[in-house]
Amino acid sequence: MLTAVTSQSIFAGQRASTADRWRYTALWRTSAFLIIGSGLAAALAYWLTQRMIEPIRILEDGVARIGAGQFDHRIDIATGDEFERLATRFNAMAGDLAVSQERSERIGRLKRFLAPQVAELVDHSGDDSVLDGRRIEVVVVFGDLRGFTAFSARAEPNVVMSFLNDYYDALDRVVIDHGATLTHFSGDGMMVLINAPVSRPDPALCAIRMALDMQKTVQSLLRDREPLDHRLGFGVGLALGPATVGRIGTEGRLEYTAVGSVVNLAARLCASARNAEVLIDMAAADAVDGRVPLIERDARVLKGFDKPVRVFAAGEAAAS
Repeated sequence: MLTAVTSQSIFAGQRASTADRWRYTALWRTSAFLIIGSGLAAALAYWLTQRMIEPIRILEDGVARIGAGQFDHRIDIATGDEFERLATRFNAMAGDLAVSQERSERIGRLKRFLAPQVAELVDHSGDDSVLDGRRIEVVVVFGDLRGFTAFSARAEPNVVMSFLNDYYDALDRVVIDHGATLTHFSGDGMMVLINAPVSRPDPALCAIRMALDMQKTVQSLLRDREPLDHRLGFGVGLALGPATVGRIGTEGRLEYTAVGSVVNLAARLCASARNAEVLIDMAAADAVDGRVPLIERDARVLKGFDKPVRVFAAGEAAAS
């Protein structure tokens, strides 16, 4: 009886010991799996982090370069996921910005001598051949101040420059409103073309109406500045005729201008005009055919012309 009890106790002890070893083994296996799994998870997390950090760094660098105006910069991300698709869209955006910048710079260059609406037209058409040299009929308009040299000698420099800035701004708005081409300002004078580089219907009528608006605008400006110098005035001369027109100069200093006797005639008429006068040659007067009140003045001997030139006045000068 004692032997049977002892055998059962030994067997039970062996079973308990085996169970403990099994539990310990299972625990160690579980712990090992957890440690290995945690290591793999950490390694995977590190790999994923590095895989994300590098594309993000490349994108950040690209954004910074674009922000600095380097629109030719492109990024290369070949991850085959959302980052690669984002890089593709980034490069497309950079390309669009480069085109937009080039277009903006191009329009900026054109606006230096074209009315903004004309510059936009040339840019949208993508054809700037209208700026190439050619011979066409144009109306050339000159305007300048009377008594400005004496005024600039007496007035303070800041007063002179302030007045000139207001004067240029006022005339520039008139030229833009009439769709004309301002070739340049020179001192207190300016030269404007009608019918070039873009054709205009009835250019003589457009030019006379613009010249009258120029007079009205400048006379209003002079009245506001009357305390400065009551002897300041403004005269305008215009002429219609064939001329060679086109762009000249270099890319950095490009101008659009006209060359021909009609340019000289308009300049001489402007020099001959008194304050508030708009003087017109016979060709322009004939072209408007009575649609603007004109009065013929005495023929004038102008430098560079063999015969006296028939001259007409428009606006208030025509009524006086």
